Amino acid sequence: MTATQPLTEIADSVVRDFTSFVTQVSYADIPETARAAAKRCLLDAIGCGVAGAQTDVVRALRTVATTATSTRPATLFGTSIQTTPEMAAFVNGSAIRCLDFNDDYFGTDESNAHGDTGPHPSDNIGGVLAAAQIAGATGAETILGLVIAYEVCGQLVDEVVIRGNGWDHPTFHSIATAAAASRLLGLSSEQVANALRLAVVPNICLYQSRVGSISNWKGLAGPNGSRNGLFAALLAEAGVTGPEMAFEGSRGFMRQLDHQFSLGPFGGPDHQFRIENTYFKHLPLRYEMQLPVQMAIEVRETIDPLQIAAMKVYMESKSVVTRESEPAIWKPTNRETADHSGPYLIAAALLDGKITHETFEPTRFQAEDVLGVTDTIELIEDPGYTASFPWKMACRFEIQLKDGKEVVLEGVNPKGHPLRPMSEEEFAGKFFGQTQSLLGQQQADELLRVIGRLEAESSLDRIFALTAPRTP
Repeated sequence: MTATQPLTEIADSVVRDFTSFVTQVSYADIPETARAAAKRCLLDAIGCGVAGAQTDVVRALRTVATTATSTRPATLFGTSIQTTPEMAAFVNGSAIRCLDFNDDYFGTDESNAHGDTGPHPSDNIGGVLAAAQIAGATGAETILGLVIAYEVCGQLVDEVVIRGNGWDHPTFHSIATAAAASRLLGLSSEQVANALRLAVVPNICLYQSRVGSISNWKGLAGPNGSRNGLFAALLAEAGVTGPEMAFEGSRGFMRQLDHQFSLGPFGGPDHQFRIENTYFKHLPLRYEMQLPVQMAIEVRETIDPLQIAAMKVYMESKSVVTRESEPAIWKPTNRETADHSGPYLIAAALLDGKITHETFEPTRFQAEDVLGVTDTIELIEDPGYTASFPWKMACRFEIQLKDGKEVVLEGVNPKGHPLRPMSEEEFAGKFFGQTQSLLGQQQADELLRVIGRLEAESSLDRIFALTAPRTP
């Protein structure tokens, strides 16, 4: 594409449609409901990031980040450390992601991919904030960047079957962050198109990240996708071009997935922005297990979990695994496997009545009592639940007790699902639960207030300053 070539002449329809959206949407196009949703997503992510910045894995990433400097630096959460924008995107995104408490998106009842994958759209926030910092963006411009990232990521979730074809979703984050960063950096249509091409072609990811005994990379893969998307935008800004037919070419994205798709309507006057249908977590664990764990906490009020002889848990197909295919799920050996293990999480909730960060310590997930209850649990598909997923997330317990009694419990949509939203008080409670002990009440309150009026901020400086834990 030449600098004067119109958008309509971009041969790849996916590149053309994304480029058109990115270059034409404006802050004025975003209704108040979507602006409020963007601030809610940022608040949720910053809370996760403040807590996650204190973990060993993020400390290790900071060590790597401190080896790099830039003439266009970006800041790491909780510190005064500045590094390259790409490293800031990776480290801050990983802080948001690593405790598995950040938001999700699976689509709506209009989604053609039917919840094939549920990437965390807030995995893009590290990249969006880094781009906003180096661009000197205002709070309002940052809100626009967030809406763009969530819209592009959500489009891909709605239309693309990627998990079912053996690939992993961080590619979506590369594309989404490239789109948002391109707008924040003020790229031309030609540059935006090249950023999108450079985001997808080099960044196809393997689903091996999420099976077997799961490593640190499970929580870092999405933020790494965002890092790659920001890098793609920076390359395009410098004039680097990407393969023209990145999606629809003979060896492009669709061919590698063996899946043809087209994009649906974008958010605007006639269609709700996808950020308004974000799925939030009220428990620090994988989203598909929010409802079963919530139900386990409820049912323990009426049964003794140590009296369970057998427990059948009926769910949609993508959450169902067997002992034969995934033996590590029934006997986790690390945090990452524990927080993806449906049987373990249900057992821990039955025994403890809650899920906390202690749930993911070896002293708990290797304990004999919880492993004993875990061993009674079988995961089974209910085809009706599969058909209604994700807009109706359903689960059923059929519990056989040792005395012969049977208990049956069914639930629909966990707290935090778009059809069962958390209240503003619950969002604040989640935020303070992760930040208050580190920042102190006064600083946590101020951070909440600044994010709540983000459109009035002339830069992101105050947000980054307020993420730094108070000194003793």
